[in-house]
Amino acid sequence: MKGKIKHITIALGICLLLAMIVLGLKNRNTIYTWFLGDVQTLYMQADSLYRQKRYEDAATLYSKLAKIDTAKRCQFILGDIYYQGKTGVRNYKKAMKLFLESADNGNADSQNNLGYMYAYGIGTDIDYSKAKKYLSLAALQGHSQAQVGLGSLYRHGWGVTKSYSEAFQLYKKAAAHDNTDAMNNLGYMYTFGYGTSTSAGDAIYWFEKSASRDNVFALFNLAVFHIEGHGYPKDLSKGAELLSRAAELNSPAAQFNLGLMYYFGKGVEKDYAKAKHLFQQASAQGHNHALEFLMKVENKEKVSETDSIYDWKLKAI
Repeated sequence: MKGKIKHITIALGICLLLAMIVLGLKNRNTIYTWFLGDVQTLYMQADSLYRQKRYEDAATLYSKLAKIDTAKRCQFILGDIYYQGKTGVRNYKKAMKLFLESADNGNADSQNNLGYMYAYGIGTDIDYSKAKKYLSLAALQGHSQAQVGLGSLYRHGWGVTKSYSEAFQLYKKAAAHDNTDAMNNLGYMYTFGYGTSTSAGDAIYWFEKSASRDNVFALFNLAVFHIEGHGYPKDLSKGAELLSRAAELNSPAAQFNLGLMYYFGKGVEKDYAKAKHLFQQASAQGHNHALEFLMKVENKEKVSETDSIYDWKLKAI
């Protein structure tokens, strides 16, 4: 009898333990939140550190908050710190993990970032199906950058049937929300008549509107229009001025072309030192033509000016 009672007691103890484990797992989020203490104050502290650009300290606090299942904003911000390498080192693997958690909780910024990572193979293999999935989810929430990204999938035909008209409409939606990339892309579409009729006037309107907000692609594209005389009289000096603004915003194409203009004295006075510096900046960002030209300049090879050495291809995201 005593043995039987002992077995029953053990069985009840095991059942109670299992019940406690199940209950603990079910309420782990609540328990962890309770363990953290004043979550709102912790979040405000993390936010303050982030605004002060003390990213390592901010990341420490955000990492605690991001473990809360529903902390989608903290998951996004911490992911973005890793994505942009704000602590000194980029970590796309950690960024993607956090974006996925945040995106599953409905965060549009994370969904957008995942879309671009899958579309361009940033920290992962290119997967247009997943890119479309996440960009679509964010676009449905009115995320203008996701509308641009989704539009570009349609413009290129990446994972979807190519449709310039669909791309054009998505860019228009995003431009209506003051997205400068969308404005630039509309200028690009009007230039080539993609999804709309060709119109240099409309292209210039959108490039100028985007460039006035310092969009680096639009500044470059406007420079090309001035240099080549599209919708404007040819004006190398104005083109160089616009390229200079784009170069300051780290456009490798602008740095390379402006370097050539200084090297050959086109629209600016010849200045080999400035030319070399611009080639170095562009080559450091992976611009192959800039690297080739820099090597020729450093080896004092004779370089003849021809139109083919310039890189005037219009830019769209």
